[in-house]
Amino acid sequence: MTELEIKILLVRYFLEKYDTFVVSSEFPFQFGERRADLALLNSDYLTAFEIKGARDKVSRLSYQIESYKKFFDFCFVVCEPSNLASVREVTPREIGILIADIDGIKHIRHSKHFKRHDKMMLTSVLSVQKLNSLTKGKYLRSKHELCEYISKNNSLDLIRTISRNDFKEKYGVASRLMKQETTLHLTSDDIYTITKKAPSLLKKRIN
Repeated sequence: MTELEIKILLVRYFLEKYDTFVVSSEFPFQFGERRADLALLNSDYLTAFEIKGARDKVSRLSYQIESYKKFFDFCFVVCEPSNLASVREVTPREIGILIADIDGIKHIRHSKHFKRHDKMMLTSVLSVQKLNSLTKGKYLRSKHELCEYISKNNSLDLIRTISRNDFKEKYGVASRLMKQETTLHLTSDDIYTITKKAPSLLKKRIN
C-alpha cells in the first residue's frame, strides 16, 4: 500500500474509535526538522504515527523514534504484514505497533506513555508571536533564544500543556471540517484537509 492509502485507513480507524479528536498529517516539530506522518490529539494526549509501508526502509526508524519520544505522549509504527518482522527487529518494545491491511488497522503492541519530554522541542512548534507573549515583554532576537528563555523559566507540565493547546488551535478547525465533510469512505482530499492548518485570523489594519 502507499503511504496515502495507509493514512486513509488510520483516519478511518480514528473516526470509528474516538468521538472527538484533532489530527494532522505531516505535522512538523523540532523547529521544522522533523515531521510525523500523522499526529493525533485525543483527551489532551498527543500520539505520533510513523508509517512504514512494505517498500519503505526501516534503517532510520530508531533515530526517528528517539525524537518522537521527546515530543509525543505515545508513539506507534504503522506497517504492513509483509514488513512486520523487520519493524519488530528495529523497534523497542516501548513503541506501539499497528498493522495496516485491506481489512483495516490491527493493534499489535501498545505504546508506553512517554513523559520525559524536551522543553525546547515542545516550544519549537509555537509561533514567534506566541513565544513573545510568553516571555512577558522580554526582548530576544531569535526563535531559539525565545524557546530557551521559556524552557528555563517554566515547568515541563506548563510547557507541555501550552504545546498541546497550540496543536488544537492550529489543526482543530481543519479536523472538524474533515469530519463534517466525510463519512467512513475517506478520500485523498480528506487527508489533504488535515495536512493544512487553518490560517490565522487577519487583523483589521488601523490607519
